[in-house]
Amino acid sequence: MKRKVMALMIGLCLTVPALAGAEVAPLAEVSDPLLQKLIEKGTLSEQEAGEIQSKKGAASRAAELHEAFKGLSIGGVVFLDYSTGKTANANGTSTDYNRFTLQRAYININKEITPWMKFRITPDITTSSTATGNYVMRMKYAYANFLASDAGLLTNTEVRVGLAQTPWLDFEEAMQGYRMQSALFQDKRGLVTSSDLGVGVLGNLGGKLDKEKTAGVGSGSYAGRFGSYHIGLYNGGGYSSTTGETNTNKALQGRLTIRPLADMFPGLQLTYFGITGKGNAVTNSTGKPQGWMNNTALASYQHKYATATAEFFTGRGSSGGDAIYAKRKQGYSYFAKFILPMYEKAAIFGRYENLDPNKDVKTDNIKTAIAGLSYRIAGANYVVAAYERTHDKTLPKEDKKAQVVLQVSF
Repeated sequence: MKRKVMALMIGLCLTVPALAGAEVAPLAEVSDPLLQKLIEKGTLSEQEAGEIQSKKGAASRAAELHEAFKGLSIGGVVFLDYSTGKTANANGTSTDYNRFTLQRAYININKEITPWMKFRITPDITTSSTATGNYVMRMKYAYANFLASDAGLLTNTEVRVGLAQTPWLDFEEAMQGYRMQSALFQDKRGLVTSSDLGVGVLGNLGGKLDKEKTAGVGSGSYAGRFGSYHIGLYNGGGYSSTTGETNTNKALQGRLTIRPLADMFPGLQLTYFGITGKGNAVTNSTGKPQGWMNNTALASYQHKYATATAEFFTGRGSSGGDAIYAKRKQGYSYFAKFILPMYEKAAIFGRYENLDPNKDVKTDNIKTAIAGLSYRIAGANYVVAAYERTHDKTLPKEDKKAQVVLQVSF
């Protein structure tokens, strides 16, 4: 054993000096003509020239990387929810719940490809309303956005191709601002979807409100001077459909918003939204896709310290498809928000809605009342406390929910 150790030590003693005396690996061959000339003249050694060339290469790669990230922005929106309450069951009982939930988590990736072409992709991490795990990722948005030239009254025109916003919900959510607390009226009742595959054209009427009027309205979203518009052709089932596109029909959707008194009362807007198409149902022995119609009127007023909306809906069918016959539906929703002038970070809000999901049935109305408080931490980061109560006439008991939601946005 001692002999083996001695032999190893002698071997190391012989190897280390050999390694120390070995030549240093040469730098990459100098290819820059100017550096080659300086080497020939003796101004630089080959090693110095190689080091300069390496630094220039690193700088070039950094410039390429900077160019790749130019016009790229990454952000996110997360709804963290704590809720406690009761869910009504058809058998006359109620199910209690008390849970923390990650309601939604959006990752927003935007890239400006050219001054007239942009792209957005937004994965959506979600869970069911009755689960605290089992998170799944689905795609909310993935669309190319082409900016078009103004054409008379039609300004700030965009053409969106792919999985993009449909004309109604993004507009209404931007106005009300409490999506983190609850889905809006028509979304909540499955009457419309917020995103779908297709092509849409949207823009402003007559340019944008000036800075002073925009500040008075309290929002820069959909700030067309005389209003805004959005029309599109979509599959119809929506981004959250688990069945995909099940028929060859396409749904035509459109929204037209007018500011009738743009200079005197810029916050006042009148809106019409409509859908015509067929529901996303399969043709089989038990049924086929039925007509899907939506006619919605909205009167709204926005001010720096208040927002109020009154919405009336009538239609038949649904995006999911009433496979036997298209049920005639009707409903309305009221919303109000007041920001405290003495402390602008705090606000109170309320919402009341009533839907008759089948006018051929007299005792199936669904009524929901929501009241809450919000505190704006910074930017679009909010804490919201709310109480929600739903009375579905087809169920013997009511749904009741108290919740606190943290919206994180960056």
